[in-house]
Amino acid sequence: MSEKFGEKLRKIRTSKNMTQEELATVLGSSKAYVWQLENKKNAKPSAELLLKIANHFGASPEFFLDDTQDEPSDRQIEDAFFRKFHKLSENDKRTIERIVSGFDDDD
Repeated sequence: MSEKFGEKLRKIRTSKNMTQEELATVLGSSKAYVWQLENKKNAKPSAELLLKIANHFGASPEFFLDDTQDEPSDRQIEDAFFRKFHKLSENDKRTIERIVSGFDDDD
């Protein structure tokens, strides 16, 4: 089954136990607009809002726009992680680097 943008948004939002109103607050939008995105045929957000949605849910904008894709690919998940990583403070980046370097590649 291929999912459209609105179906994907509703599915990921509800899987995170988030209401439309809570998502609207995160996005700086209205509950009515979130409802519209989830329910109107061919509803698409602006590029800026799409990026906010993707970043909030740890997905890529491409995942939300590709009607043939029901789940984000590993590459899209990694891309979303690195977009968030680049926004971290240098101190937080170093903390993550120390944690990751503690993992043994032999496991």
